[in-house]
Amino acid sequence: MASIQTKTGINILLAIFLICGLCATSHAEQKAVIATVSPDYESGAHAVASVDPLGGPRDIQTNLAPTGSDITVTAFGEYFYRIEGSGAHSISKFHVNSPAELIWQYSTEGREENSFPHDLVFVDSEKAYLLRYGSDTAWIVNPSAETEDAFKTGELDLSAYADTDGVPEMHSGVVVGDRLFITLQRVDYSGGFSDVEYYTPYVAVFDTTTNEEIDVLDCGCEMKGIEIPEITNLGAIQYLDVTDRIYVQGMGDYDQTEGAPMGGILSIDPDTYETNVLLTDDFSFYGAVTGMVVVSETKGYFIGYAGWGDNTLYTFDPSCDTGCGIGAVPGFENISIAGMESGVYTDENGMAWICVQSPENPRVDILNPTDDTIDESLATELNPLKVAFTESDSAGNGNGDNDDADGGGGGSSSSGCFIGVLK
Repeated sequence: MASIQTKTGINILLAIFLICGLCATSHAEQKAVIATVSPDYESGAHAVASVDPLGGPRDIQTNLAPTGSDITVTAFGEYFYRIEGSGAHSISKFHVNSPAELIWQYSTEGREENSFPHDLVFVDSEKAYLLRYGSDTAWIVNPSAETEDAFKTGELDLSAYADTDGVPEMHSGVVVGDRLFITLQRVDYSGGFSDVEYYTPYVAVFDTTTNEEIDVLDCGCEMKGIEIPEITNLGAIQYLDVTDRIYVQGMGDYDQTEGAPMGGILSIDPDTYETNVLLTDDFSFYGAVTGMVVVSETKGYFIGYAGWGDNTLYTFDPSCDTGCGIGAVPGFENISIAGMESGVYTDENGMAWICVQSPENPRVDILNPTDDTIDESLATELNPLKVAFTESDSAGNGNGDNDDADGGGGGSSSSGCFIGVLK
């Protein structure tokens, strides 16, 4: 009897080890995908780094699939997407485990030319919204499509928000529940880049189940979205579960003189659509607000722009609407931090990835928000532009680069071990 019990116990242990071993091998770790550009802005590529282990050393592959310089990245599940603007107007799909091997590349051009894709906002693996800065229509697309003909499945009409140059300058988006929020900069470039005019920006809201626009004020207005009169030139948009708030950053126009269009950060209640300004540009203190990420109820970061290549990373308290808790992060003063509306992103460990541009030492500094110390610096070979995160099996919910400043949302699949007792 003892021998039988011993053998049975051994068999159970072996079964447990086998199950756990299978689970361990099936676990997908989160990875960071980094868009990078050469110092002369003549070429670009992407890099892929491991998110773990905390404290390092993390693995990184750099200078993958070289291309043009006008690029950004977004991710969903185990795939990432490289979006190319000027000269290419295309989007490419890669698997994170084979990051240099192109799965497909599709054009973003429709009836117009120069569509300038800026973001891909996910509902799930078979539905996303392609935001095209140079057009008045966003595309509804199937990221899993195996042919270009099957990629585009519909359109969102945003022509009501167009300014004098004919387009509303759709830039970034996020999905919260069954609603899509799209930032519309409404910057008139008809006079050229040296003579731009700023119209009141909006955040348009669409029902992701019907693809119909929501009239947020029930006013029957031509422009049905959320009016944002306080800040201009909208950039990053992010949703944070713990606060149930959407955060939007605007960058103004960098003209740090009295009367210049202002940038800043505000929050939006995704249910009532009420807005609340948290801070605005302060040209006597931190300058123009050119990047943002919120990491908790009481802590966020923004990038203060004093001049080209002269940026400082600041902390702020997003629970306060009077610019509370603002202070420079030691070691991140007066350096070049990438991104007009980005530059800082958080992974599933809560670490903030900061894109530092430098001719001698381009890198991503991974910051621990609990004490603002650098957990590790990763050399990127080319200057980093943006970071997007693939979703691990253990990720709870991804929301554009996992609740980052740029992108769409959606749930991730999770897996794990269940070990029962045999009786």
